[in-house]
Amino acid sequence: MQAKYNSALKEIDEKESAITSRKAVIVTLCIALAILAAALVFGAIILLRYIALTRKQKKAIIVANEHNELKTRFISNISAQMEPTLDTLDQKQPGVKALHEFSEHLQDVNILNFCEEIMDGIRDRIKPGVTLSVNAPKMNIKIAPEPLTHVLNHLLNNAALYTPEGGKISLEFKKRGAHTHQFIVTDNGAGIPEEIRQQIFRPFSEVRNLTEGDGLGLPICSLMAIKMNGKLSLDDSFNHGARFVLELHS
Repeated sequence: MQAKYNSALKEIDEKESAITSRKAVIVTLCIALAILAAALVFGAIILLRYIALTRKQKKAIIVANEHNELKTRFISNISAQMEPTLDTLDQKQPGVKALHEFSEHLQDVNILNFCEEIMDGIRDRIKPGVTLSVNAPKMNIKIAPEPLTHVLNHLLNNAALYTPEGGKISLEFKKRGAHTHQFIVTDNGAGIPEEIRQQIFRPFSEVRNLTEGDGLGLPICSLMAIKMNGKLSLDDSFNHGARFVLELHS
């Protein structure tokens, strides 16, 4: 009888130990599920806030773009109405001359046509097999065509000079905000050595000839970009050739 009693006690202890272990596993699982549920709730809150913020930003961008388009149309209309009147006035008068210069800078340009025309200008300078591409939207923006054309021509001429046979040259336009846009010239040539990247925009620097083309030179192009309320820079993160970014603010 004593042996049976001891065996029963042992069996009861084993069952209690198993139950305790299962309870511990269940408690651990419950805690893990609670943490997971809390993480899911927190993630859902962040996602909802991100969606709401994104919608708000999109709405703000749409409104800003609409205002910018209205402003561009308004200025373009004023410019168009000014020209006939200015042509009847004495062109030697400083005030009339200043108004003419102001009017000439207010040109509403189709950006796709503008970029394609500039790219066409280097077709007779590229090496055999070089591919030219333009990535720009069919939209109108207000720009100063003359200095912008000079800068882009110089960058594209340099790209044509240093891009080997079978290479690629691209001209892109990107809108970065209601009043900010970029012109990006990219080629897959030899690129610019890292040791002279900080010098290419400095005037009077002893740098290998990177300013062939229309003779403006990269330092002068940089100054022209500043005059257009912008900045010309080299994309240091691009390592498969050269990429120049002209960012302008209206």
